[in-house]
Amino acid sequence: MRRILLAACLAALLAGPASAVEKTIAVAAFEYPPIYQNAADKGLACELVIEAFKAVGIDVELRFYPVKRMVESVSSGEVVCGIGGNILFAAPEVADKVSISEPVQFVSQVFMYSSKVYPEGIDFIDLDDMSDYMIGVLSGSGIMKVLEHNKLLSLVPNVTHEGSARQLHAGRVDVWGIVDLTGLMYMKKLFPADYKNYKLTKSFNLGDVSVVFSKSRDKDEEYDAMFRAGLAIIKKNGTYLRVMAKYYGGESAINKDAMTEDMR
Repeated sequence: MRRILLAACLAALLAGPASAVEKTIAVAAFEYPPIYQNAADKGLACELVIEAFKAVGIDVELRFYPVKRMVESVSSGEVVCGIGGNILFAAPEVADKVSISEPVQFVSQVFMYSSKVYPEGIDFIDLDDMSDYMIGVLSGSGIMKVLEHNKLLSLVPNVTHEGSARQLHAGRVDVWGIVDLTGLMYMKKLFPADYKNYKLTKSFNLGDVSVVFSKSRDKDEEYDAMFRAGLAIIKKNGTYLRVMAKYYGGESAINKDAMTEDMR
């Protein structure tokens, strides 16, 4: 029934001249390569969002901000929507001003460590088992918000991923709480001679990547409906898998957990 309603809404929006939907909209994001990145290739999640809106005739102007500023730009109505996890918009003063659309993808959140320091690896049953480690995290990120709920953990925030990567390499943190693709990308880029020495633990969390709409800019949920319809289109026509494969290095290499449940 929901799909029928979305299809009917989309048909009305595209057919009727009365709709106030703009043909180009501003979408906020923050730097978290290669999920979101202010570069020629805009990142896995950003490209999926761009393609979904493009499928229903809307062009996207990406605007990159620090995390806190990105959240504020959506909740204030400065932009129509932003891309990020639910957890970033969970604060009471923000939650009432936004609406969360369906997930675009999920990110596998892991701990990266040096196999030279921990040759037997690092395993844990729950996050309490990580209380003896100094954990590097990106300040204000979804991962930091997940981990800071556990008061036993020792977090070392850094304002950039590169900073956290260098802290791990220098031994100033024991592990780095990071998205799998992101951690591997930074270590290969910064330390090409020994990046293969850095390993990943199992996931401690699968974080959603969703499109979050400003209620003041999308009062009738028109943009939300169009985004959902566009996402369904790119899943059906193969674009979704093509973008995933681009960032994972081939379709067979895609982490199935990174896709939405209906695509696994």
